[in-house]
Amino acid sequence: MSVDVCIEYETSSNASALQWLSPEQTTGKKHPYLFSQCQAIHARSMMPCQDTPAVKFTYTAQIAAPPELTVLMSAVRQTETEWDDTRNLRLTTFKQKVPIPSYLLALVVGDVVSRRIGPRSHVWSEHELINAAASEFSQTENMLSTAEDLLGPYQWDIYDLLVLPPSFPYGGMENPCLTFVTPTLLAGDKSLADVVSHEISHSWTGNLVTNTNPEHFWLNEGHTVFVERKISARLNGGEALRHFKFIGGWKDLQNAVNVLGKTSPLTHLTPDLSGPIDPDDAFSAIPYEKASQRNNGNTSF
Repeated sequence: MSVDVCIEYETSSNASALQWLSPEQTTGKKHPYLFSQCQAIHARSMMPCQDTPAVKFTYTAQIAAPPELTVLMSAVRQTETEWDDTRNLRLTTFKQKVPIPSYLLALVVGDVVSRRIGPRSHVWSEHELINAAASEFSQTENMLSTAEDLLGPYQWDIYDLLVLPPSFPYGGMENPCLTFVTPTLLAGDKSLADVVSHEISHSWTGNLVTNTNPEHFWLNEGHTVFVERKISARLNGGEALRHFKFIGGWKDLQNAVNVLGKTSPLTHLTPDLSGPIDPDDAFSAIPYEKASQRNNGNTSF
């Protein structure tokens, strides 16, 4: 027997998951822009949910927005042809068929356009950046195919990229079907595009196989860094490049330990977050590099 439960709710414009940008904060300077960042525990501010990676769900959504703006989500777009005539809003429908944890729910509303960069990929950005973005991320399909050679078939149907405004606080975020990236990756020579191979790797390590709680964040990031460097080695400089990246990662790990303090519990591979510690406050290079170094056979810590 199944039971359908309907919850009517209203969230706040001050929800910690939502970033509201004025037109002046965008590249085009004409329209406002909305994007979400639910990792690690901000989805609860946006909707009623079990906000833990231990719980996964599929979802459908219908978003109403002004017709001059485009709506994107961490899901496959179904339609955008319906209208709410009473409010003159366009309705866009999405479906995510693969179960995801709440931190991977993502929403964007802005004046963005797309350019196809592969058989299953588009890049999205504001009009002013679309040419640079399409050029910078033109190797996305090669990265995706290489990841499939390493990890098996891609399960999410599409792999799109969205270049956000500069206020996006991370290099990338692995939202299913729609990776978020910072515009600072648009170097003009693809030298920073390896971030995309990291986010692609999350399509398996993190998004399909997920840590139970934020304390085990290293399971997501350590394996993802390891796979990311495998992808880079196959596409570019071979094993020499992979080992070179691990040398750099070792230096990043040492720096993180020095900053946090060698006796800090936040240098543990599995930190204790049971007290009043926000997972965001525990964020560092530790879960990325300590775990990936271990995967690579380095246990000298």
